[in-house]
Amino acid sequence: MEYLSRQLQFGAMQPGFRFHPMCKSLKIINLCFADDLVIFCKANSNSVQVIKQVFDDFCTSSGLSANLNKSQVFFGGISDHEKSKLQEVLQFEEGSFPLKYLGITLRPTKWKEADCGEILKKIKLRLHTWSSRHLSYAGRVQLITSVLLGLRNYWMNIFLLPQSVIKEVDKLCMWFLWGHNGTRSNFHLTSWSTVCLPKSLGGLGFGEGPKWNKALLGKYIWAINHQQETLWVKWIHSVYLRGAVFWNYQLKTDTSWYWKKLCHLRNLFAQEDIDKASYHGKFRIGLLYAKLIHQNPAKYHQFVWNRLSIPKHKFITWQAVNSKLLTRDHLIRVSMVIESGSCPVCEMAAENHNHLFFECLFS
Repeated sequence: MEYLSRQLQFGAMQPGFRFHPMCKSLKIINLCFADDLVIFCKANSNSVQVIKQVFDDFCTSSGLSANLNKSQVFFGGISDHEKSKLQEVLQFEEGSFPLKYLGITLRPTKWKEADCGEILKKIKLRLHTWSSRHLSYAGRVQLITSVLLGLRNYWMNIFLLPQSVIKEVDKLCMWFLWGHNGTRSNFHLTSWSTVCLPKSLGGLGFGEGPKWNKALLGKYIWAINHQQETLWVKWIHSVYLRGAVFWNYQLKTDTSWYWKKLCHLRNLFAQEDIDKASYHGKFRIGLLYAKLIHQNPAKYHQFVWNRLSIPKHKFITWQAVNSKLLTRDHLIRVSMVIESGSCPVCEMAAENHNHLFFECLFS
């Protein structure tokens, strides 16, 4: 790939070659990731001929050749007649949007709800696999945190997901945590908004979808402010900012929808919030996410979530300190029909949290 990249750079120096309009300032001609290669150029005969010649020379010297079944060419802003002429040179099939790259659906226009079908499909597939297993609440929490929310966060790390998709992911996670009957979650006392709070604030640390998504994208604003040495940051400064400060940048009508989404985050985060969301020179999502939450710290969190406790015991203790166990007094309060509200062990008083843990002679 390094040899091919050098050959492409040499080819770009030829008189007839023209860079893609959005890549001209940085003279970008190709992007490489693992075994994937994306090449950009102006849609004219001279530029395409240069690309074709570089490929032919590379094939001759290395013995490698492009797989025509896996290679595609994408056009924009040219006529069908010009497309046909360029395709004759390249011999590649014309691709169509949206395309997939690293499992993510990409398109030049605004993202659509249908583009997120893959994330919901993968989550439902995992849930179908786990449905036959007898898992404790602590086991479900671990799977949600490491697998389901991992899938969600991978996409949130790149795009601002539609609200309907975030709600659907939250609903699937809630059903898996508490169990569900038909189209409804089984009875539980803890609200999903509480579950999503950080552990230090009394939750399970899932992260509230919309707020977590915006905090994740805040890292790009942080990278722009600190002018990190990445190609994307350099491209933003050369194409959009052009010497302007991000916080004073005036949006234009011809900018991409993705850049507009990032700029709109300025209405949510202050520059001070972005600057303080770093630790030892690295961006920390949790620090920025905390700015969006208005909740008092839970004094018990170090006691409940200590490392010496068994995960199952941690979850039950978390429910107990919040008075969210399904004791009989709670069941009667929600009009559930039970034979008696008395403690089934001693039968001397009503079953509630205080009696169960401190007053019952047997417990």
